[in-house]
Amino acid sequence: MSNYNHADEDATYKKKVSRNRLLEEVVVTAQKREEDSQDVPIAISAFSGDKLEAFGIENTSDLQKITPGLTFTYTYGYTVIYLRGVGSDAFLPSADPSVATYIDGINIPATRGKNDTLGPVQRVEVLKGPQGTLFGRNATGGAVSIVTADPPPEGEPIAGTLKADIGNYGRRGYQLYGASNLVGGLGATVSLFQNRGDIIAHNYLTGPDGETVPGPEREDKDEGARLKFRWDISDSMSATVIGSYINQFNGSSLMLENTRPALILAGGDGSETKADRRLENDFEGGSGTQNYIYGAIFEWSPGPFDMKFTASNIETDVDWGQFDYDSTPSSGATFFVYNEPSLQDTYELQFTSNEETWLSDNLEWAAGLYHLEASSGFDRLFFTVNTGLVTPAITNALPPVLSGTVTTLLRELTANNEVMLQSTGILDTTADSVYFQGTWTFDERFNLTLGARYQEEHREIGDTYLDLVDTTSGNPPPEYYEGNDFSRNTRVLSFEGKEVDANTTSWRIASQYFASDVVQFYTSLSRSYKSPTFNVVNFFTPPDLVKAEEATAFELGFKSEMLNGELQLNGAVFRSVAKDLVTAIVSFTSGGIVRFSNANEAVSDGAELDFQWQPMPDWNPGLAITGGASYIDAKYTDYKNGSGFDDETGLYFGPDNLTGIPLQEPRDFTGNSVVRTPKLSSSISLNQFIELGDYGNLEFAVDYSYKGEYNTTPQASPYFIQDQFEVWGARATYFYDPLGLQVTAYVDNAKDKDYFATIMQSDFGRTVSLAAPRFYGVRLKWDYGLMFE
Repeated sequence: MSNYNHADEDATYKKKVSRNRLLEEVVVTAQKREEDSQDVPIAISAFSGDKLEAFGIENTSDLQKITPGLTFTYTYGYTVIYLRGVGSDAFLPSADPSVATYIDGINIPATRGKNDTLGPVQRVEVLKGPQGTLFGRNATGGAVSIVTADPPPEGEPIAGTLKADIGNYGRRGYQLYGASNLVGGLGATVSLFQNRGDIIAHNYLTGPDGETVPGPEREDKDEGARLKFRWDISDSMSATVIGSYINQFNGSSLMLENTRPALILAGGDGSETKADRRLENDFEGGSGTQNYIYGAIFEWSPGPFDMKFTASNIETDVDWGQFDYDSTPSSGATFFVYNEPSLQDTYELQFTSNEETWLSDNLEWAAGLYHLEASSGFDRLFFTVNTGLVTPAITNALPPVLSGTVTTLLRELTANNEVMLQSTGILDTTADSVYFQGTWTFDERFNLTLGARYQEEHREIGDTYLDLVDTTSGNPPPEYYEGNDFSRNTRVLSFEGKEVDANTTSWRIASQYFASDVVQFYTSLSRSYKSPTFNVVNFFTPPDLVKAEEATAFELGFKSEMLNGELQLNGAVFRSVAKDLVTAIVSFTSGGIVRFSNANEAVSDGAELDFQWQPMPDWNPGLAITGGASYIDAKYTDYKNGSGFDDETGLYFGPDNLTGIPLQEPRDFTGNSVVRTPKLSSSISLNQFIELGDYGNLEFAVDYSYKGEYNTTPQASPYFIQDQFEVWGARATYFYDPLGLQVTAYVDNAKDKDYFATIMQSDFGRTVSLAAPRFYGVRLKWDYGLMFE
């Protein structure tokens, strides 16, 4: 293979020895084998655990602060990710993400909550551009790969850390990690964590005498555990077993402010209010989620190739989910669910070449088989809405002969001018794929990579229905919603299930040219697919098929080290073309509460640059500066059948409009900017490490992150724009290595800048939630493993 790699760098190009944690080289597995991140012909942001700690990164959503072009936002408890202008605002369990997430090689499906607060992380990789060849389905925008720490090998001492984080707003977090070799080649790691905090956005209502009284609310929490066993059976064989559990309650993304009530359905007058974390929800919002991940990995190197088998089982259940849909003090509409299951089983058999493989001097390859079985959706989803609002929606969806009968039924089975409806929607998926990627090295300067992945997928949604729940004697008790009692239900509409088969071939062509041992240029052309799906929430219309999304990307990039290794500079220009881009809108007058559809085409053109610089290696080797910038021009180039809400009336327009108003037909969004994609984003971090000899060490850090203005709706409404914002952060850390102690004082969002975590359109207007305000506190870390050395 190429002689140009960082492991063989000449000593003259090695950096001055520094303990600055930002200057670490990171080994990645972006191509299913371990390589230095600077040697991989892929635009990648890679961070070791220590590097993430130096940046103050606590979870994957914080990665957007140090990865320009990456955007995390939240929709009803789900995380929505965009990378380089490619993503999807579809967010239910049936809506696969455009940026795939992996933990220890296990694919994590779209569910509420998070799965990444699990103790020490060995590294995190953000792979940019379509990754369908090696990472499979639904990686049209890229992939985020999280790798947790392995147990220490035989003969190594016990390792472990204890962390505590105490901050304002009553925030307190605790984390315990331990790792040890148990006996022979068997080792284990265990990590426990718990996070709590006071409510930041408080809820208020008006009492019977006009006084202000506290409204329903609950504080967020998350806690969990992760266990990992690894058995080195022999020098060429190992087995790993992984198990994790997370229990969390998330209320902050399901308690929103209505800052611009719609004219017709919410009685608004077109005026706006400034978001101030003061809510007026008459219905408690939030979701309680339990997440279980089980995995087994078997690795064997018999000689001429390496083999790896990975099996996983992921179970997620939302056993309590509620949302005040109108987000006002009035009883406009709510939805709630007490059984939102998500199950996924995966099996992957992977083969990779090694030094003993035939033609190994010129050829490196990876090949494999992948199988997936999944089921997700809503077992019983309930929706309450004011009778005057829902009656036209139901009767317009019915044949004329039934409209009068149902109208009478609504009057007889409802009380307090409120209708309670129930629906269901479970999507089942089976997918099989085979893949191969090979890199041929022609000489020490040039290599060529070809890869392809063929997939066959079957998806089906079972029969769905619309039921009316009898509330004349009061709302049913909680056990009615949670069980299989349908005695108070009356069937109004029934829809037959549907199925779809999709066969796709993802591919990648890439070349890499080494101009020297510290400068490379690469090009790539790749295509990936996002699976077709169905609308699983169908109250008034049958489940619609949402077509598969296709993403094709071209990239020209370089990676380099300059100034005798003091400056690492990488850059790329790229174009991504997404066809049948999956979009989503929330509206009960669209026929299904949450409606997915396809935008015909979107194009993203952009350029990015990132650097890592040690400006004074002789005078001040502890100083490091890192940063990056991304420019993305992302437009919908063909989107004529758009859905949205009229800025004046607030009424839904688009396909399946149930209001019967001709003015509410679909509109043309062609030429509008792709949502959640700022044209310019950038970040810079300055880190100074100071050695104090016997007195310990100090580290000071200052961070700056910028995101330009971006739309949050395809219709480019001026009322749903996230303005540009800047976020500053700072940290000061004291290390006392003899005792393994580390104390960090920190501040995040130091200027207390208000920006949005959520901006949503709905039938009732604009609902929002602000991102975290200024957080400050102290983190304590004790490396108790030093006692066993």
